Amino acid sequence: MRYILTIIAAILLAGCSVTTPPIYEYRIAPKVTTKTFESNSCSDKSLKVSQVFSATTLMSTKMRYVQDEYMELVFNESKWSTNPNSAINAELVKSIQMSEIFSSVESFKSRSRADLILETNVEEFVQYFSDENKKSFVQVVISFSLVDSKSSNVLKSIRVKKNLEVDTLDAKGGVKALNSALSDVLEQNNRWLSGVCK
Repeated sequence: MRYILTIIAAILLAGCSVTTPPIYEYRIAPKVTTKTFESNSCSDKSLKVSQVFSATTLMSTKMRYVQDEYMELVFNESKWSTNPNSAINAELVKSIQMSEIFSSVESFKSRSRADLILETNVEEFVQYFSDENKKSFVQVVISFSLVDSKSSNVLKSIRVKKNLEVDTLDAKGGVKALNSALSDVLEQNNRWLSGVCK
């Protein structure tokens, strides 16, 4: 009987020693520029940033990547701390607020009415790997439309695309490149908004 109990105890202890790989959580935290832009016609206007449109995959904290252009997979040991749709929305509002183009900038959660509305569609926000996993790059593609809230007419639209090579062929390298690409896209959006408002 003692022999059987010893075997059971050994099996239980062996089961406890199996380690589960840690799940690393990554943030979308682009370096938002503090550069201000001159805007003659919009300095007295308010802007509301509508909720960002995106694929449903960007509304999840699962971190996805594309293999050889067509195959979409998920990193097993990495995930987003906040889903990309919400994170991009928050960073977009922060970036425009810091640009000081408009008298006020509110998110879609605000109940206040605004003179203008910014509609945003995230078309691509993903890391790509070659078939042999020898190369990797990220692609961020976002389109913006400035809408007059009274007439609902689109005043101007722009589509911004940014590709960046990844330093390290892993999720961490992809996150670093995605944040850098998003920073550039947000700055280009502010520059465009400033031009529309001249």
